[in-house]
Amino acid sequence: MLIEIWEHLRGYDKWTPAVATVHSTELSRFGEIGNDKSKPPLALGWDSVCTIRWEDQNRVEHAAVFKAYEESPLYQVVEGNTVDIRFNPSNPSEYYLRGLIESGVTRTWRLMIYAVMLIVLGIVFIVFLLAH
Repeated sequence: MLIEIWEHLRGYDKWTPAVATVHSTELSRFGEIGNDKSKPPLALGWDSVCTIRWEDQNRVEHAAVFKAYEESPLYQVVEGNTVDIRFNPSNPSEYYLRGLIESGVTRTWRLMIYAVMLIVLGIVFIVFLLAH
């Protein structure tokens, strides 16, 4: 419900709907940890870099690249899949993909929860040390 309101406020609901085809995906690691030279470093997370293509109202092809995090359903797309987008009729290379917004919000909330948990654990640890 909130996302529809946001889309309306941004004007995305007036953009032209289209189906984009996934032309390539590539997994990449981020946040590597580990200094042991005998073992490869561990990745804190993974994301998928996807290239999509679609045609505008004049049948001109456009392409874009986006990054999908593990939390997103878009992380699961592979070459040949399709995704529903909306593109700006006055600038057809500008597109909107709802899943990217949802993915970013989910990731932000998850990181905030981890940060709060870490702060709480730090406070508990400090209180424990001061009590003893």
